[in-house]
Amino acid sequence: MQKTLSSPNRMVCSYFDALRRLSYRTEHEVNINHKHQDTSLCVILSVTGVEAFLNLYFRVLISEKAYKHAEEQILSDLDNKVSLDIKIKSWPYLVFNEKLDLGSGIGQKFTTLKNLRNSIVHFSSSHETIKTPGITINGMANTSAYDSIKAMRPIELLGISEKFICEIFRLRGIEKHNICHMLHLWTGKVPEKMS
Repeated sequence: MQKTLSSPNRMVCSYFDALRRLSYRTEHEVNINHKHQDTSLCVILSVTGVEAFLNLYFRVLISEKAYKHAEEQILSDLDNKVSLDIKIKSWPYLVFNEKLDLGSGIGQKFTTLKNLRNSIVHFSSSHETIKTPGITINGMANTSAYDSIKAMRPIELLGISEKFICEIFRLRGIEKHNICHMLHLWTGKVPEKMS
């Protein structure tokens, strides 16, 4: 394979461009089954986009003098492919000396989304048994998590991921009026016009 060099934000923008297209298209899907399936892909892609962002953003940050103190640990974590849980729980504190609030607000919403993604990506049968008079069915799989996606709106999933990334910018100390420009840089989301 030929080596290709790109700006660090290229992959993140690519994931979020795909997520935006899929989210908008799925919002208007009339086939219930297609809508459910595509919304589940939005769940997967929204978490994947955030993880790619974290990998690339923190890799860029540790090349700056102010964040050199975290370089060895971040590089080790990247080399060892640590879980997304470890990244969101430890990297902001390690780099910014600030923890993400994962128990409320956008941190909690993203954690719920991440856990849902994990349950459908790492799905396996719970191998349950249903018994009714005269009938026993063995080997049933609990698909409750997957079925819960039917009630979700793809645009809201996109919004959770974008807001979670904005929270990382906030922890870094990016001024509120510049966060939309950072989101544009890293995800391709064009800032809304100010009135």
